[in-house]
Amino acid sequence: MDGELLTGGGLNQVFRVGDAVRRPAGPWAPRVHELLRHLAPLGIAPVPLGLDGEHELLSYLPGDVGHVPLSDDTALVESALMLRRLHDSTLGLVDRRDGWQHPAREPVEVVLHGDFAPYNIVFTDGRPTGVFDWDSAHPGPRWWDVSWAVVQFVLALPDDRERRTRLFCEAYGCVLEDDQVIARLEDMIQTIRDHPAFVLQRAEGHEAYYVGLIRYLQAKRA
Repeated sequence: MDGELLTGGGLNQVFRVGDAVRRPAGPWAPRVHELLRHLAPLGIAPVPLGLDGEHELLSYLPGDVGHVPLSDDTALVESALMLRRLHDSTLGLVDRRDGWQHPAREPVEVVLHGDFAPYNIVFTDGRPTGVFDWDSAHPGPRWWDVSWAVVQFVLALPDDRERRTRLFCEAYGCVLEDDQVIARLEDMIQTIRDHPAFVLQRAEGHEAYYVGLIRYLQAKRA
């Protein structure tokens, strides 16, 4: 395929062709495109440009992918504010329960991104400016995205975890329980074990890493 091969957090090969991105499209692409068109006024998500059944064409989001220092408090707060804006903007779509890659997760409050993490965010001058890879979007509770963001933005570093977790949650405007983060980690572990596309993650020992985070949270709670 012609174009520049892009890197990020996804499981698919993604190519930049001019000012567009061409990537494989799953059966859920029409529903995701509906979501992206709804989010277009925010200017922080790709805009659908075309869909041919096997591939989708999306607008390109300029910036650096996941290279911001995770210890940067300002980037952490702005990422939390971005997630809150995205969630709040989906309230009109929560009645769309079918057509997503994943089933709706109760209690449904918003449409989730499903994998909100630095590797799916573009940064400009160290600040988050856009979010891509919406394949895992589906209706669900806010804490599902917030907990994964805390795993990736906060728990990925060994220091200052409790303060930075509070900082993220205060910026978003929520209270997050350790049990919720553990539930999100357990789901990720099961995905790594079962999903045929997670071959590299199994080989690199990601499961053991997430098990270690669960043990850390359980010890802190005790």
